[in-house]
Amino acid sequence: MFNKSFLEDELSELVIKHSKPSRYIVGYSGGMDSIVLLHTLKSIEKDIPIIALHINHQVNERSNEWEEFCNKSAIKLGVNFSAYKVDIDHHSGKGAEASMRSARYSVFYDFMKKDDWLLTAHHLNDQTETLLLNLFRGSGPDGLAGINNIRDFSGGKLVRPLLNIDQKYLKAYAKKKNLNWIDDPSNKDNNLDRNYMRNSIIPQLEDRWASLNKRLAKVTQLANETKMHLTDLAEIDLKKIGKVDCYDLDFFRKLPETRQRNLLRYSINKMSLPSPPYNQLLQIIKTIVNSNPNGNPIVSWPGVDVRRYQNQLFLLPQMTANNKLQKLKIYPDNQPISLGIGMGSISLVHSDNWGIDKEIAKQGLAIVFREGGENIRPIDSVHNRKLKKLLQEKKIFPWMRNRIPILIYDNEIVCVADFWVAEKFSKLNGCSFKWHQKPKLVLS
Repeated sequence: MFNKSFLEDELSELVIKHSKPSRYIVGYSGGMDSIVLLHTLKSIEKDIPIIALHINHQVNERSNEWEEFCNKSAIKLGVNFSAYKVDIDHHSGKGAEASMRSARYSVFYDFMKKDDWLLTAHHLNDQTETLLLNLFRGSGPDGLAGINNIRDFSGGKLVRPLLNIDQKYLKAYAKKKNLNWIDDPSNKDNNLDRNYMRNSIIPQLEDRWASLNKRLAKVTQLANETKMHLTDLAEIDLKKIGKVDCYDLDFFRKLPETRQRNLLRYSINKMSLPSPPYNQLLQIIKTIVNSNPNGNPIVSWPGVDVRRYQNQLFLLPQMTANNKLQKLKIYPDNQPISLGIGMGSISLVHSDNWGIDKEIAKQGLAIVFREGGENIRPIDSVHNRKLKKLLQEKKIFPWMRNRIPILIYDNEIVCVADFWVAEKFSKLNGCSFKWHQKPKLVLS
């Protein structure tokens, strides 16, 4: 059975272990599961602020209608509501499900503040689907361990308090409370792997093996025990090798390959990145760890890039540029402009120091990226400098040098990110360039 006491007990137990959240952010699709989670949470929580956060993927003709439904239902519950529209890159190669998830969690990540808890309505049936999908994809212990009920995320926690509840009990609660929800017709599209698993495969398995969800929950429990032992081993190895996102390759090469793969899985999971397919793990060892040290090899899968630079291995969240930037100009004190998934956002703010001449900034500055051959005379420099040389001297990663945002006015460089302002366009009490949630650019 499911009722408000169940959720209250689940959250209380997690608070005891992990400390009290500053806010609850509920991932609010408007589907039955998230409606039940929001309704129940509101009925038990009186002190901690609750925000319903809706992501409009803009992939259905009724997407805006669903956003409005979520807004009205949140207001009816007395819950603060926020909505964000995202653009899905249908040519990313990730597939529709992964692309939408990536865009959704990027918004979640940016929205959260320190000590927030992001609550999602994943339940026991989702756990079963995930386990089976991971099994068919050839996942290791991490994949067989399924979905975590709590993990670190963007300065706070990502929490799934309904993970041990069968969806039929959530539906019974929704009907008892006369709740309304959105039925997304895309859930019937069996071209999507998860839908095919849910609609076609699992019903047949349940006909043969009763209580399938409970049976497979035991598998995830045992896999989690194995995962804990492997985590302990990875933490021991990591202390000798470097940081969670950057390994010293001389030390990493001394590990047996099984422990190399284990450490890679551990780090990627710790960074909240998509799990690596087994073939990509093998490719990392072959292409990046044991290949000729010259060049800048890369191994990728949806959401992740693995690179080598100066005998270091780097695990990096994959970045997707904002394709609308070419049409935008940035002005002082406007809302931050997103550079794309994983690249943060930028803004111009007033400063008491030397910065961009306010009169120039007020005209609007175009946002561009390096193409080659650019020059700038920075403040306090006696002559023009090649931008390529400046970036090399600053030891910016080679793969990031063409991603550094540049502001221009009348086809001349005004500033290069928050690194250099051109002498010609500088002034005391000017505008400062702010790069929010800046990606990793240099060795540290």
